[in-house]
Amino acid sequence: MADIRNCNGRPAICIDGKFYPPMMATIRANNVDSVVLDRAYYRALGEAGIRIFFVICDTTWLKPNALELFREEAEAILEEVPDAYLIPRMGLHPNNDWILAHPDECCTYSDGSKPGVKRFFTESYVTDMPRLYSLCSKVWRHDAGEALAETWRTLMALPYADRIIGCFLAAGGTSEWYYKLPVLSGDMTLGHSLAFKRWFSEFLTEKYGCDSALQAAWKMPRATLADPPIPEAKKHYFASDVDRDCTVPPYPVLSNGDVPVPPPNEYSVGSFVDVDNNQQAHDFYLAWHNGTASSINEFARIIKSITPDKLVGAFYGAHGCTSFLAGGTCGGTLRILNSGLVDFLAAPGVYENRQPGGMEGQREFPDSFALRNMVYIVEQDTRTHMENAYFQDKYNAFDLTDSINIMKREFGRNLCEDTQAWWFDQLLGGQRYKHPALYSLIARQQQIAAEGYALPRKKPSEIAFFFDEESTQVVSQSTTQQCVEMLRNYEIARIGAPVDQYYHNDMANPAMPDYKLYLFVNVFSLTDSERAAIKAKLRRNHAVAVFLYASGLINPDREIRLSPDHISELTGFDMVMDMTRHSPKFRIGSHAAVSGMQPRFIYGWFDRHRMDSLGANAEIKSYLWPTFYPRDGERAATFLTFDESAVAVKEADGFTSVFYGAKLIRSDAIRSFAAFAGCHIWCDSDDVTYIGAQYITIHASTNGPKTLHFPRQVTLTEVYDNTVYERVTDITVNMYLGETKMFRMISQ
Repeated sequence: MADIRNCNGRPAICIDGKFYPPMMATIRANNVDSVVLDRAYYRALGEAGIRIFFVICDTTWLKPNALELFREEAEAILEEVPDAYLIPRMGLHPNNDWILAHPDECCTYSDGSKPGVKRFFTESYVTDMPRLYSLCSKVWRHDAGEALAETWRTLMALPYADRIIGCFLAAGGTSEWYYKLPVLSGDMTLGHSLAFKRWFSEFLTEKYGCDSALQAAWKMPRATLADPPIPEAKKHYFASDVDRDCTVPPYPVLSNGDVPVPPPNEYSVGSFVDVDNNQQAHDFYLAWHNGTASSINEFARIIKSITPDKLVGAFYGAHGCTSFLAGGTCGGTLRILNSGLVDFLAAPGVYENRQPGGMEGQREFPDSFALRNMVYIVEQDTRTHMENAYFQDKYNAFDLTDSINIMKREFGRNLCEDTQAWWFDQLLGGQRYKHPALYSLIARQQQIAAEGYALPRKKPSEIAFFFDEESTQVVSQSTTQQCVEMLRNYEIARIGAPVDQYYHNDMANPAMPDYKLYLFVNVFSLTDSERAAIKAKLRRNHAVAVFLYASGLINPDREIRLSPDHISELTGFDMVMDMTRHSPKFRIGSHAAVSGMQPRFIYGWFDRHRMDSLGANAEIKSYLWPTFYPRDGERAATFLTFDESAVAVKEADGFTSVFYGAKLIRSDAIRSFAAFAGCHIWCDSDDVTYIGAQYITIHASTNGPKTLHFPRQVTLTEVYDNTVYERVTDITVNMYLGETKMFRMISQ
């Protein structure tokens, strides 16, 4: 039996009563029609302590020889690692014959075209797909579900079925449940397949219940739940063109010329969808995402009905490295988390800033998983010096020292921040971790993880970040990228204090701990009850709450849904919404809340070196449209191109409210707010730090001395070289750029 159980304060994978901490492994061995195996590789990983292997598998519906390929790899693993456990990574893609026979179940543009995808790729299946199947098609769900059930029952009849502990569901682009087509192509809009229209009708019926409620919300007297119209191209402006129009001047800008202004759009309020006049577009994107999530739930239901004692998981919930609107992968996560059908979700880390000295941003919010006794699993496809020259250059992993430090960093994050993970070797037959020193490193890390899971695991966080998946569907792609993704890719791990990360929907959960600092990131849309839950939580201990940009702008329960008054009601400030496009840049003043920030430094824009997913130094262009600022409160910072508060502080009703008017926020700003709230700062040098219940990991972003501050006297042991620091409250260690150290902490 495999399930998720509480292990010393946090959930963990449990098999027959024994807990299995990170790490696990996936080796790409399935080469479409054959298997490329290196038995010595599996044996070495087993000797290093790896016990759970994900094995790529397809249904016989897609590949008639799928089970033979699975068995060849699975049996090789079990022969080399007899006490291993397996989780098949089950591809649910339809074959091209099915696609050609079911045009109504494939993505369709408003002109009736059904485009295909060149080189549709998964680790075990590569094809030119003539059309792209809809991820919310009920016909596909049925046919793929039957194939899944047949394949799963066959696997459960194998003599080693007891070693198969779960099923990992895979579909969509690279098996990660995203669409490989844009929602808009010129003036054409996606969503016109019969498959999506059926789901859109079902989703809207679930939400509104009757035609009159839909008609009132959409302000469309003839709209019906049975046949809801798909929003036309101009209604997608907030999701498609606004970022370009706000950052790329339409004509050369002269010193004595006018400042270019973005064109108006009757269905948008700057970079936000006008939910008062274009709720139709918002509902379209919500349905686009929730359709995919519902498919995952239906496939999970099949596995659970056959084997309720097995784990079920899938890729989903990616708030990073994907399209937040068109991709369909982040707006229905709570539908999955609250279904009771899925035990874990997974995602690779974001593919930028992974170089030595950087950090690997994550795509999901693991503490919301923990509240539900679920685990979030990182697909740890960490690049090493064993790659080819292209990837060595892309990720700056050139030698063994680079590889060891990067793998120490990622493992340290997983253990300190309490996420599961598997090492993923995507190179056919395996290559990425085939090195004696890396085997030794993995073996030591497996020992460390086992020791850590035997100890109390509740994290010492005094800071919590709150995110909203629904709000990704009301605002432009770049706004969510800046508020959410850049924060998590470049800043959170540099704060120098442990943080927890949740969906804001969990504020009403009585199991959520109390924090000193609450930071609301992209929480733009909140109902009355959600606002009440937030305020009740903040009042419990007179916490400090930082509200980014347009927190609370939209209230679906009000007659006028989008209004700065809703921000005022949430934050306590008297807010202004300025429809002028402004620069977000600001400088600080002298308020205590910003005392840890740098005088004369320009904040509000992205000033980090960015190594993006292509390995290039890509620019982030930020803008404010609309711009929000308070009329009242104590001014702590001022916008540089207009004289209004960029940061303001005010005593609200039972908590201290901080308004932060830009979309991008740096680590030193968060650290300053945290210190203002009375949080302990463990490291203030902007180096990458991960702090858990028993361990602290530091990864140097620069050369030189690094100081760690502890809230109480501790004895430290560096877990790799066994250096001991007896009864200390501070230590300073010299480190080179990209070096990783990990300490076990014992309180005295």
